Amino acid sequence: MLLALAVSLLLPTSPPVKLKISDDVFVRGERARVRVKTTQSGYLLVLRADAQGRIRVLFPLEPTDDAAVRGGKEIEIRGRGDREAFTVDDAEGFGKIIAALSAQPFQVEAFTRAGHWDYAALAATDSTGDAEAALLALVDRMSGGAYDYDLVTYTVRTQRRFRQSPWAWGDPGTWGGWGGWYGPRLGCLRCRRWW
Repeated sequence: MLLALAVSLLLPTSPPVKLKISDDVFVRGERARVRVKTTQSGYLLVLRADAQGRIRVLFPLEPTDDAAVRGGKEIEIRGRGDREAFTVDDAEGFGKIIAALSAQPFQVEAFTRAGHWDYAALAATDSTGDAEAALLALVDRMSGGAYDYDLVTYTVRTQRRFRQSPWAWGDPGTWGGWGGWYGPRLGCLRCRRWW
């Protein structure tokens, strides 16, 4: 008995909800992919607060859609027209996405109008100051009891920061595109030496 308990304590356990996004840094206009894996079956709700604090529902697309998910499966959250979950329309800053899993269906009636999400009702909880608190408060209002969740933060920039190889042409600070830097000198980015 003690051996079984000790082994169960040593084995790593996966979290009840695991949320993944396609990148942690986006440029305005890029499309983001969102995946959620749950260890148990239940009802899923995925919300996003953009860099300006506006809250949008990513899953379910409509409040009348089936939000039930099976445990042990990873699902990709899809947007309208079977596109990626969302297009980054934020200005520079930080956005947050929360995936909440409950054993009970979420109570969404206060946030719907004519069978669609009522973004005016969701706007009452918009928050630029503390997006995480706003998202959790919204999930608290919708949940019928206890729930598990995962939250990720992403960054929106005006320009993508590129990864370069350690060898580059030119002076630091001028991106030249694929494979290196434009400029008159050869250098090593890691050792910061230029010839």
